[in-house]
Amino acid sequence: MLPRIEPGRTIVVEERWRGHLWSAVPQRVIDANSSELVTFVPAGTTSVTASCRGLAGTEHLTRSERKLNALKTLQARPLQFSESPTKLNFYAADRWARINLGWDPSDGRFMGWYVNFEMPAIETPDGLQTIDLVLDIYVNADRSWHWKDEDDFDLAIDAGVISNDLRQVFRDEAHRVLKELDQQQGPFVPHWRSFRPDRDWPLTNVQLVARYGDSPSAFCFG
Repeated sequence: MLPRIEPGRTIVVEERWRGHLWSAVPQRVIDANSSELVTFVPAGTTSVTASCRGLAGTEHLTRSERKLNALKTLQARPLQFSESPTKLNFYAADRWARINLGWDPSDGRFMGWYVNFEMPAIETPDGLQTIDLVLDIYVNADRSWHWKDEDDFDLAIDAGVISNDLRQVFRDEAHRVLKELDQQQGPFVPHWRSFRPDRDWPLTNVQLVARYGDSPSAFCFG
């Protein structure tokens, strides 16, 4: 069950990996009930994410190798990012995927859906907590789709970072998601494509909350 959060409230969605804060993204609640939570993240929102980019000894690594290295060793540093594109996030209770809708911030064009496989979200004092589990599906605006980061997922399993048991979990979740896509249910209901934020919502309302401030000092790696 997801927390019932009043629409308009700013929450922080945290990712935690092996007890460490891995990312923090502030999000505005659009709709909430016990089975679904919908949040809004405009392009330009400041988020913080752990990365080993720029650390000594990682210069020769590819993006995939850096990601796996950070997960294995916990050798990472917090970096601030400007979120893009503009997104709606759909969190469903006890589901192993979060589904995003994305819009190009330059012209408002609907770009499609992004299916991010992750741990089922749980409630925290500031919002939600989950952790990304590497594998994704990209759904184009015309509803065609393809897998993303399959090789990275296999590497993470081979390295023992992610349990092999999740293969079947994700197959089952993908089947549910693609059925929703086919039947235009949940995040794939057509009216969500025409969502537009209230012009009175200033970007500062969805910046990092006081717990994190303007500094990523809350991230501690050992």
